[in-house]
Amino acid sequence: MYSIVNVGLGSFIYWHLYTGGWLTNPYYRLNDPDIVNLFVAILEPLIVLAVIVYWWSRRPGSYRLLFWAFILQCLIAAGFLAIFIAFVLTWKPRLM
Repeated sequence: MYSIVNVGLGSFIYWHLYTGGWLTNPYYRLNDPDIVNLFVAILEPLIVLAVIVYWWSRRPGSYRLLFWAFILQCLIAAGFLAIFIAFVLTWKPRLM
């Protein structure tokens, strides 16, 4: 269950970063105020690597790593959902 959630949410969030243009923008700099995307773009492959390590070794330590990756993935997804809900609740259409 943890593996499916980690890989599924990781793929969705990474796809969102890619299609939103953040990963493909050549003008991105480290002093950009949207530095959270850099953290997420680095973290998502590491979480998928934690899933691979768990399925390869099946040790208690790798299970704990998988569990904490699951918790972190849920927090990231909750953050994306909160931003989306805040946008939906505050968006006002402009008529020209």
